[in-house]
Amino acid sequence: MKRFILISLGISLLFVSCATAPEKKEEVKEDKKIVLIKEAPKEPEDWAKYYTQLGLEALEVKDGKVDFDKAVSYFEMAVEAYPKAPIVHYNLGLVYQRKGDDQNAVKNYNKALELDPKYSLPVINKAAIYANKLEYNRAIDVCDKFLEKENDKDKGVLSAVAGFHLLKGDFVNAIQSVRKILIQEQSNVDALKNLGMIYFKKKDMGLAAMVTTNSYNIKSDDAGIANNRGVLYSSQQDDSLAMLFFVKAIQNDQKNKSANFNVGSIAMKYGDAETAYEKFSIVLSQDPDNVLARIGLAIALRGLGRFEDAEKEYMNVLGKDPNNALATFNLGVLHYDHMNKKVEAKRSFRKYISLETVPETHIVHQYLKDAVNIRPVEKVEEQK
Repeated sequence: MKRFILISLGISLLFVSCATAPEKKEEVKEDKKIVLIKEAPKEPEDWAKYYTQLGLEALEVKDGKVDFDKAVSYFEMAVEAYPKAPIVHYNLGLVYQRKGDDQNAVKNYNKALELDPKYSLPVINKAAIYANKLEYNRAIDVCDKFLEKENDKDKGVLSAVAGFHLLKGDFVNAIQSVRKILIQEQSNVDALKNLGMIYFKKKDMGLAAMVTTNSYNIKSDDAGIANNRGVLYSSQQDDSLAMLFFVKAIQNDQKNKSANFNVGSIAMKYGDAETAYEKFSIVLSQDPDNVLARIGLAIALRGLGRFEDAEKEYMNVLGKDPNNALATFNLGVLHYDHMNKKVEAKRSFRKYISLETVPETHIVHQYLKDAVNIRPVEKVEEQK
């Protein structure tokens, strides 16, 4: 079995912290399970539930895609049906955020906060939008303003702040935020996730393993902690144990972005294009701007023999980030090996060399010299 040709994506495993928006299903009421109403709704709240359920169905991944336009339409109907409920505005903001429309996401998060100033989820998600743009100080400022308004003990927002400091590389302030949570609750799962990640980023693998293992023993059904254990094993080059915990994380939360990304990365590493395609599709259905997941999806499409679809995904990335070296190189591989576009391929390879410092032994030089034989599409055959 041949492995995929790519540069560095396989080591980009995602560690779960609370630095990004919580992966939580949309719901109209936080204390009631949503069910599809069989009879015509009578109350505004019931109409909101009805449209929310339809919106959730529209958000399901089908052939690697999500119908965001239909989902937005249904969630807007929920807002129209019950506009005084903060959560319907939050839900609509969350869908816009998943669609990649940050402006409308923030608008709806602000409306939710206007209706309920103590509602923490819109704060966390709004801050995450800025953090995803690497505007960490702005993200922290959004959270700090919320914490100043008699919400100084909100554990969810404090966890988010810890995560944003961690992304900045500010371990001191990250630990301070974690401590504010642990003073209130010694076994708080989100705080322990961040603490384990802090030690991991500081390369103190002993403490990272201890905190993460202890966290797992406290709450083994938490997807984030299971994922983090997988990342620790992956860092030790133990893909088998890493995959065990990534799968466990997905069993706990089927849509966990980090765990799905990590399973996709390992599957791709071993040539399982079908699994990689499935997992990267799940990530992109929630986070369409995730560049690494989109490149991973393109490589999986290449492995499935869907060359034109793979090309479109690479062009999607390069349209937004023309100097993305990873997409540039892999687009060249696709053109050279599978689409008989050697002129375009060599253009990509030369551009890649201009973006990255690579040794003479790098395979890109072999491509430029036509010294690489065309390989068959990488695909795992079912064992009989």
